[in-house]
Amino acid sequence: MNIQLLLVMIISLSMVLPIVWFLVQSIDRKDKRKVNIGAVIFMKSSKGSPWYRLYSMIHKFPLTGRYLDRIDQRYEVLYPGDPRAIAIRTMKAVCITWTVCIAEIILLYFLKPSLHNSIIAVYLSYVIHNEIINLIVGNTEIRLLEQMTMFISDVSHNYHINRLVDDAILSSIDGLGHEMKVHANYLYKIVTSNNLREDVIQYNTTTHNRYLKMFLSLCISVIEYNDKKVNGQLLFTANLRHLLREINIEILKLKKLKYVFTGTVFVTVAVCLPIDAIQRFGISLVPELKDFYHGRGGIIFIGVIILSSMTVYLLVNHLKNIRYPIPKMYRYLKKLEQLQIIRKALTNYTDKNYGKMLLLRDTLKRVGDTISPRQLLLKRMVIFVMTFVLALGMVFYMHHRNRQNITEAVNNIEMFASSTYHNQTDQISDTILLYVNIYKNENVTESYIKDELIKEKPHYNTLYHEKIAKEIVDRIERYQRENLQWYEFAVCIGLSVIAYYIPFWMVLYKKKILRIAMEDEVNQFNSIIYMMMYIEHLTVKDLLEQMELFAFVFKSSLQECINDYNSGDIEALIRMREKESYGPFRRLVDNLIRCDTIAIDKAFSEIASDRENLHDKRKQENEISVQKRADIAKPLSFVPAVLVTIYLLMPLLIASLNELQGFKESLSTVGF
Repeated sequence: MNIQLLLVMIISLSMVLPIVWFLVQSIDRKDKRKVNIGAVIFMKSSKGSPWYRLYSMIHKFPLTGRYLDRIDQRYEVLYPGDPRAIAIRTMKAVCITWTVCIAEIILLYFLKPSLHNSIIAVYLSYVIHNEIINLIVGNTEIRLLEQMTMFISDVSHNYHINRLVDDAILSSIDGLGHEMKVHANYLYKIVTSNNLREDVIQYNTTTHNRYLKMFLSLCISVIEYNDKKVNGQLLFTANLRHLLREINIEILKLKKLKYVFTGTVFVTVAVCLPIDAIQRFGISLVPELKDFYHGRGGIIFIGVIILSSMTVYLLVNHLKNIRYPIPKMYRYLKKLEQLQIIRKALTNYTDKNYGKMLLLRDTLKRVGDTISPRQLLLKRMVIFVMTFVLALGMVFYMHHRNRQNITEAVNNIEMFASSTYHNQTDQISDTILLYVNIYKNENVTESYIKDELIKEKPHYNTLYHEKIAKEIVDRIERYQRENLQWYEFAVCIGLSVIAYYIPFWMVLYKKKILRIAMEDEVNQFNSIIYMMMYIEHLTVKDLLEQMELFAFVFKSSLQECINDYNSGDIEALIRMREKESYGPFRRLVDNLIRCDTIAIDKAFSEIASDRENLHDKRKQENEISVQKRADIAKPLSFVPAVLVTIYLLMPLLIASLNELQGFKESLSTVGF
């Protein structure tokens, strides 16, 4: 076992994971050195970049093109309007992940080719790919936020000097890192544009960073309506300080999440690696366990371990990932949906369950999933069919392996060794396998096999003939029973039904996780309102639009309210209030309704009176939210480890009990 653990665990993990760490850190260091390089210079140098040429070549193929587009969307949050920079960084991340995944497959699968090793190799490749992309993008995102705090501090300082927003931004660009310099140049171009409103709309469309959107909104309000003093302070600089504290809270939250979830993915995934080593260790101690490990029980147990690891990994990923989900296109589901027979079946189901489909549509919007209820139903049907086919294939594979074990190996040869010399064990084993392969498709009896053995006279003890004949007949009967059974078919159906409900359960799980973020989101809405409530000519619709930029849990409700606002403002707000059941959000909407009769700053006076405690409360709520996520994730991450421990100990324990029972029976036969 020690040799296998060294080969599989130390070679695979201790080589692959340090390579990942080294490559990611080297990219981070290289990015940090780009402090005095402007975006224009970077754009010029990227035109002849081999990374960009490689990206263009790979992007031409449909499958790899869609794969690159999904990673591009992650980088668009960080580099708006800079497609070449996005392409180059995407290609670097892809090359790192592909290199590490290929190395992992070579180390793991080719070390000992087998079905479960191939599944684990593909699974680990998926995990490594996700973790590398998340690590690179996550580090860049934190670095961007840290550079943003420096930029906003400099803008606030420079604004105090000249009281001009554009000059303050221009004076603050020097000394920024590359990530923030791209945004700062973009922002300066907007605030000095002659088509201010159009450029702002375009920027908000291409940029997904909510803090930069908020910063731009504050700048535009000063440019259009001038600045003023509130409580003896300039409103613009006071809002910048407030925004700065919001960004610092976000940085602290991201770092806290990164810290508390450290090791959870490793614990969840790494337990799949020593499965082969456990098999060898168990067989080395008790050779009879080969029938278990290579038979039906071992295959089922390995499948349960791998499936539990995959499930826990996905659940933990949803818990630790607080970024907004990237919209998916669901191209294949859309193509399947166009088939006449499928479209008709989906339409019939939708008509019969119209109310449920409406509720499901609202839930999908709430969790940020772009899939439609019809497509989700089709996805569940596809998963049902795929699970049934895979489960049925696994059943046939288990029968095939059991037949191989019966006809190709005698793992219980030790039961004959007690009454013969050890140099005869190979001869006995060959005899058993020979007769099993000859008569495996026939009905024979022990007496017939015994007579055949006596005719050949390979052994001279009648006791040998009886034991060997019994073993041969037992193996033939077991071989003939290795066919698809009705209960196995029923199990395949049951697994398919469970798989059918998994996508729906995942939607409910995401909805439950989002409830943790409700209070934090409402507190963030209060912070936004406090920053904007004193701005001249501010309307309730402006507040709703700014809240929608930061929203996730309440995003769909805010979007519907904004769309219906022009047809009746109070009615739209009332409908949004009735739709949501969360108390703090309903109270916030009540204050928005009050703005129809009184000024906005008067309607939200309670926020202004509690401004000192607002940030401290948000910090505490963030810590509680992160801790809740960690409390759910950590016990989940140990479920696969518990199953692997059972896989290691249970067969040995059962074999020991069987040996003890056999020893007890032997003692009873000799008169003890």
